[in-house]
Amino acid sequence: MGQRGEIFTLKRFVEDGGLTYFFNVKENRYGDLFLNLVESKKKDDRFVRFSLIVYSEDYAKFSEILETAVTKLKAEVPDWEHELKTGSGKRKYKFTVKAAKNRELYLIVSESRVGSDENYENVSIRVFKRNLDVFLEGYDQAASHMKRA
Repeated sequence: MGQRGEIFTLKRFVEDGGLTYFFNVKENRYGDLFLNLVESKKKDDRFVRFSLIVYSEDYAKFSEILETAVTKLKAEVPDWEHELKTGSGKRKYKFTVKAAKNRELYLIVSESRVGSDENYENVSIRVFKRNLDVFLEGYDQAASHMKRA
C-alpha cells in the first residue's frame, strides 16, 4: 500500500495544461478500494478541483454505464442521460451527454452524496469529446487496479 492508502495515481494533462485529470485508486482503513476521479481546471491564476468517488461496490455498474455514455458520445447522441442510485440511496451518479454552445459534445459525470449535514453535495466533471481518448486511457489504467484479487 502506498502513501495515505494510495494504490495507484496518474495525471493526464489536456488543453495545454489548462485542464488536468487525476485518476487515483485508494484503500480505506478497512481495506476497501475506491476510485477517485478528479478534474482540475485553471481559472484565472489558480486551479479549481472537482472530485468524484466511486466505491468498490458501485464500480462495476458505474463502469458499465460510463461505457454506454462513451458510446453515446462517440455516436454523437446529444441530450442523453442516465442515473445510477447506489449506497442505500446515499449516493447517486448521473451521466449526461450534452452539446456546448459551439456544438461540441461533452460528457458530464456527476456524483451526489449525502454530506455530514444530511444534505446532498453535488460534484461533476466534464470530458469534451476532443479529450475523451486521454480520459479513457487514464480511467482504464486506474480500473486495472480496482480489479485486484
